[in-house]
Amino acid sequence: MRVKITLSYDGSAFVGFQIQKNETKTCQSVAGTITRALRRVNIDATVVGSGRTDTGVHATHQVIHIDLPVFWNDLEKLQSHLNGFLAPYIFIQSIIPVDASFHARFNAKKRLYRYILYDGAYQPFLANYALHVKALNVMKLNEYAQVFVGFHNFEYFKKLGGGTTKDERTIFKAGAYRYKNLIIIYFLGDAFLRSQVRMMCGSLLKVCHNELSLDDLIAQRERKMKVSTTLIPACGLYLSKVFY
Repeated sequence: MRVKITLSYDGSAFVGFQIQKNETKTCQSVAGTITRALRRVNIDATVVGSGRTDTGVHATHQVIHIDLPVFWNDLEKLQSHLNGFLAPYIFIQSIIPVDASFHARFNAKKRLYRYILYDGAYQPFLANYALHVKALNVMKLNEYAQVFVGFHNFEYFKKLGGGTTKDERTIFKAGAYRYKNLIIIYFLGDAFLRSQVRMMCGSLLKVCHNELSLDDLIAQRERKMKVSTTLIPACGLYLSKVFY
């Protein structure tokens, strides 16, 4: 039986989502940790995610699929067991049966990423979860983010080594807003290239801090020149929702 699993995790505890060779207690991936938890309940399955998050990137709504053996039909009990093994850094929100053709990655229609910043007094306990920046004009930040909306080739906003041969992506919505003492940048797109969101956020911050012009940002989007390759830290990035 194929099941769809929705989960959240603290990315600061992992070297990324993708399973790694020779993982150790101090070097673990999200997929590897889940795989080992599954084996503890006699499930030998391949963990397939909606996408790969890098080292330090968090998720409040990641989706995976696995194929269960026939003897595991009590999904509530399975969820309880797995959460016991995966705490405190991974939490399974739900496990539901799906059609055998369901694929966590290829069936996903949209993905929502949020990047969390703050420009107030530095808070050390936020070091792994939000980026501290100089004072920001959030209205301007929201305005500049619209540059990325639409269908574009994002070749100049990716980290090499992503394994994809096509760089065209569609951004349906983008923007920024304040929430209490935090600043949220968000992108809703069909899919994203490796480190694309972090690079777009880094460029937006440069424009807001007058280190880069809006015209230069547009020129980079149009692949006329590459003026910014700033990759801001992973700590503030969250995979927030996957839509099917």
